[in-house]
Amino acid sequence: MTESQDERLGLPSASSWHRYELCAGSWQLEGEARQLGQSAHETSPQAERGALIHAWLAGVVDEDGTEIKLDDSEQQTASFLQERATDQVHRIFGDEPTLELAEKRLWLTVNGRKAASGRFDRVIYTPTVALVQDFKTGHLEIDEAEMNPQMRLLAVLVALHMPSMLREVVVQIITVFYGVSERRFSIADLAAAYTDILKTLRTIQDPMALLSPSPEACKWCPCLNVCQAVKNLVLPVAKTQVSALPDGACGAKLLDEVAVLEKHFKEIKKYYERRCNADPTYRLPGYKVTPDNEIFEVTDWAYELVPGNEVREIADWKKAEMRLAEYLDTDQLKEAQSYTIGKLETALAKSLKLTAEQAKEKLNQILDGLIVKNQNKSSLRRVSGKPKLVTIELP
Repeated sequence: MTESQDERLGLPSASSWHRYELCAGSWQLEGEARQLGQSAHETSPQAERGALIHAWLAGVVDEDGTEIKLDDSEQQTASFLQERATDQVHRIFGDEPTLELAEKRLWLTVNGRKAASGRFDRVIYTPTVALVQDFKTGHLEIDEAEMNPQMRLLAVLVALHMPSMLREVVVQIITVFYGVSERRFSIADLAAAYTDILKTLRTIQDPMALLSPSPEACKWCPCLNVCQAVKNLVLPVAKTQVSALPDGACGAKLLDEVAVLEKHFKEIKKYYERRCNADPTYRLPGYKVTPDNEIFEVTDWAYELVPGNEVREIADWKKAEMRLAEYLDTDQLKEAQSYTIGKLETALAKSLKLTAEQAKEKLNQILDGLIVKNQNKSSLRRVSGKPKLVTIELP
């Protein structure tokens, strides 16, 4: 599930451990980004989908105390992950009795004070062996358990909270598209990992901890909007002339810098879109720059939220198919079986020898009451003319 800053107490977390190892200064900077209200990568449809699936797998209930409801796609992913994880439990423990914990946050304490934490998806354990399973619901390829810093910290946290008879911790990353990745930690492995973790903690707590932007470190970094090290990349990239683009290692370095800046620019736009969505009175007026480099407002253009395109969808395909059978033969219906409105209009135009506009009107008549219209999400754009307020339905 998605982690909140409240439950992490503003301290380092296992889910960001890889970033801390790559860019030590990012931990302190993320606190400043939150204070400014300018954190990047706050949420996404993929993250929200993953949070729902994780909640279902953990048996979490909603605010009304009822079971989490998933759509067909989410349920298919959740059931597949659950089955794959159960197979791994049987492989490792066989018929041996086990205990289980789900979605629990564990803390690492140093000198009696909380220093870092991690929340696992599922732990199955006996007095001597603990299996830590982490579910990944997306399509992106992940670091294998062998080299995954998040799983290394979770292994140490679980070991510290297990009975003293524990002899091994097995960590697994359970995915839909990339199978199961596994690493086993002996007591000696856990001791070495613990030492590395303490070293990383000391590094990121250093007031002079360095910022080291890279495509990997900046991928989900909440500091991306405010990071000066990222902003400093703009000038060297902008000074590169088209006729003098470098080759070899220098070319690879330039591409890495461009990748970081692309994410930086994307997150800046998302920040302003969030501001406009949250407050309909928020303005981004047009401007002009004088020869003395002074900026003043103009009214002939502005940035504003522009409604997304209207998308038509068929609400009940079975009823639609029965009505369309009068106009389209079986093969034509089969060609349009993706159920998109555009393909059906094309098939109808071909069958009845209609223009595109006539086919659209005819399809609306045939499927009257079966077509629903949805609006795509509004986006921030540079538009001409006086800015207009966009009506936004607030929660």
